[in-house]
Amino acid sequence: MLLNKWKFTSHLTFVHAIILIIMTFTVGLTVRNYACTLVNQQDITGELLEKQLMDFLIVITIVALFIGGLGYYLFLKWFTKPVKKLTEATERLKAGEIPSHVDRSVINEVNELNETFNSFIDSLKQVKQKQQQLLRDLSHELKTPLTNLSGYLEGLEKGIIEGDQEIYRSLKEETDRIEHLFNQLVWMSSWTEPTTMITPQKTNIQIDQVIKDIVRTFQIKFMKNNIDVFEEIEAATIFGVDYAIKQVMINLVQNIVDYDTGKSVRIKGFRSNESYILQFQHKGKRIPKNEEKLIFERFYRVDPSRTKATDGAGLGLSISNEIVKAHGGKIILNTDEYHHRFEVHLPLNKNVKLKE
Repeated sequence: MLLNKWKFTSHLTFVHAIILIIMTFTVGLTVRNYACTLVNQQDITGELLEKQLMDFLIVITIVALFIGGLGYYLFLKWFTKPVKKLTEATERLKAGEIPSHVDRSVINEVNELNETFNSFIDSLKQVKQKQQQLLRDLSHELKTPLTNLSGYLEGLEKGIIEGDQEIYRSLKEETDRIEHLFNQLVWMSSWTEPTTMITPQKTNIQIDQVIKDIVRTFQIKFMKNNIDVFEEIEAATIFGVDYAIKQVMINLVQNIVDYDTGKSVRIKGFRSNESYILQFQHKGKRIPKNEEKLIFERFYRVDPSRTKATDGAGLGLSISNEIVKAHGGKIILNTDEYHHRFEVHLPLNKNVKLKE
């Protein structure tokens, strides 16, 4: 920033110097030519020559200052035009509008500022689009349970239906769905904007043990869905938030249970340089190749119908993505559309030696 400011100032100084040199040279040359004309052609010398030269010098200086000032004014007007456009765009932004891109400038320093501003506008547009999409998705997710609740309650109020255990169970299910959705949104917010929450306590985590515990927890679900599990887990220690890392594993395994079609899953964990890589491989419902990254977006679902049959709000993988990023890692999906491999990369705790 200081370097760009110095360049900008040096350019203006250079322009000032050029204008002064041109004005001085023009005035001097004009006075010289006029003096030669008076002496050689009109044979004027002495005090008369001196007086006429002084008068001429005053006139030519005034003319030069006017022409030079006018030229400098036009130059500054052209020079500051892109800055004024940028100021106007900033004012529109301040007023709550999203301005269009500002044009490129021939001035390098101003052009760099314009490009930065245009990049900011692009990011702002993306954020606004995501906010609008989030509101649409959220309203879509809430519409069904709220409609059901309203229908049940209206029926009870008007005596159309009588309250029984089945009705109360249905009402409880719908309120649970809403509560679960909001709990997930709170999780998402806390990991997307960590400054809004109390900083969680990080500890040493024996990641291989965490994976084994999660697999054991899902053992009944695996058996119920006839899914065979193959584990190949290398021992390692990472530094992170224990409950959050467990939530990542739960979300990934739950996703496999919900969408598996191959009846087998292979879980592999191993060290790679300074990271620990977890791989979850299985055959599942189709995920288009061009949607590998979209699967980690909020409310994304493999089944776009979003019926009650496809449980969940489409936030699990998105929450996992935010948690892993907050730990300095990454989560990716590789797929040929049916055979999926989820990979979680987490930094190893280099200060802890592996126990033999």
